[in-house]
Amino acid sequence: MTYEISWAVLVIYILAMLYIGYWSWKKTKTLEDYYIAGRQLGPWIIAFSFFGTYFSTAAFLGGGGSGFLFGFQWSAYLAFFHILFAILAWWLIAPRMRIFSEKLKSLTIPDFFEFRYNSKLARLVASVIIIIFFEFYMISIYKGAGNLFQEMLGVSYLAGILITVIPVIIYTAMGGFRSVAITDLIQGCIMLFGAILLFLLVMSYVGGWSEGIARLEEMKLLGKVPGTALTTLGGFGPPPILKAGMMVPFILSLTFAISIAQLSSPQLIIRFYAAKDERVITRGMIIGPVIIGIFALTVFSVGPFAWLVIPELVPEDQLMTYLKDPDLVVPFLVVNLFPPVVDAIILTAIVAAAMSTINSLLLVLATSLGRDILQVVKPDLRESTVVSITRVMTFVFAFIPLLLAINPPGIIVTIVGVSFSVITAAFLAPLVLGLYWKGGTGTAAWVSMVVATIVCVLWYIYYYRVYWIYPVVPGLLVSVPLFIILSLVTKKPPQEVIELLDKK
Repeated sequence: MTYEISWAVLVIYILAMLYIGYWSWKKTKTLEDYYIAGRQLGPWIIAFSFFGTYFSTAAFLGGGGSGFLFGFQWSAYLAFFHILFAILAWWLIAPRMRIFSEKLKSLTIPDFFEFRYNSKLARLVASVIIIIFFEFYMISIYKGAGNLFQEMLGVSYLAGILITVIPVIIYTAMGGFRSVAITDLIQGCIMLFGAILLFLLVMSYVGGWSEGIARLEEMKLLGKVPGTALTTLGGFGPPPILKAGMMVPFILSLTFAISIAQLSSPQLIIRFYAAKDERVITRGMIIGPVIIGIFALTVFSVGPFAWLVIPELVPEDQLMTYLKDPDLVVPFLVVNLFPPVVDAIILTAIVAAAMSTINSLLLVLATSLGRDILQVVKPDLRESTVVSITRVMTFVFAFIPLLLAINPPGIIVTIVGVSFSVITAAFLAPLVLGLYWKGGTGTAAWVSMVVATIVCVLWYIYYYRVYWIYPVVPGLLVSVPLFIILSLVTKKPPQEVIELLDKK
């Protein structure tokens, strides 16, 4: 197989991203420019940046491929929760976060916690959680990129990671948030087009949605399981979960954990800081959920239909390879079903998904250390020094998960689910209630973050494989009530902070 078209398209795409980084570097003059593009971005850039940041290779490869392992119950719940929480993020979080971040002169999510709760400790705790668990999340994206290049271009796993990561480091370090947001717009458009194309071509191959479902229900999976299991709630999945009778709670908790992250993940919420005015948010309320909905409905639906393709093209004893690592399913479909031009488009779309998430995570990681830890410890640092430190830390934070991704833990969806569980459980109450409830306190904020993190990690280590419920559920069940109770019995923020929340 020749790969000239795919390589040509990929090289042109990467060069374009690097040029945007250079152009953004020339436009960046202040710390606010580097961190949030000077609060000057419009609705399409904000919406596509949110979309591109949220959906990574985990969405294309893990989200799409896991339908092969879990059936349509996975596809349905994941799409539903994604659309639901996208609407809530844009309608519940975005308007108030844009207003309050500007009034508080906030540039990061951790510094929002300090300004809102008058607590440096809340800021530092949030920064540490971000640094630890975003690094783990990046392992999943690196793994997806490595798998992608290995399957679709025949290069080594490590080479695939490097081809993806090196350009991202360069343009992110150079141009900061402006380059991240503009590249996200382009990458988001490529991702959306690739998602629609993937879905339509798979549907064409299987004979359409209705015909494909009918064919699935008539077949025997692995020679013995009725195909109707793919369309039955709790009917198909890994044997240990099925035997425990916990398939439905497992699917619900995992899809919930991944999707609810839209309400409190710093790399997503920071997009609202960069909005030029309230009209940008108002328009984004329509654009954002619509494009997320289109992507979710198309990509997450293709996995189960792979049962009509893979068993026909690989020996039966090799099917377990794709059940053990469903991240390989979508690349298999693309390589074996589509012509080279389509391969090139979808390859670029998945690479764009990886890059658009990596760049945002790197920027949040670097700003957390540069502004929220070092500048807190040493307040007299000049803005230019903080920007320089942030640029250097972009390289450092990109390198650490590279070492861990060489032998990554588990499938992509597992890594994402655990990381999202911690981030969501730790930040949801302090962020959402902090925007709407004047009674929230600094002590409640940082204590609930720490406890949520401990609960999620311990649950995953000791109880997850007993109950098959993802850590976000116990994490939220503990952290939200704890935040409220502690807020009622600890010292309130200063009056000026409370008065600020009354203003619109």
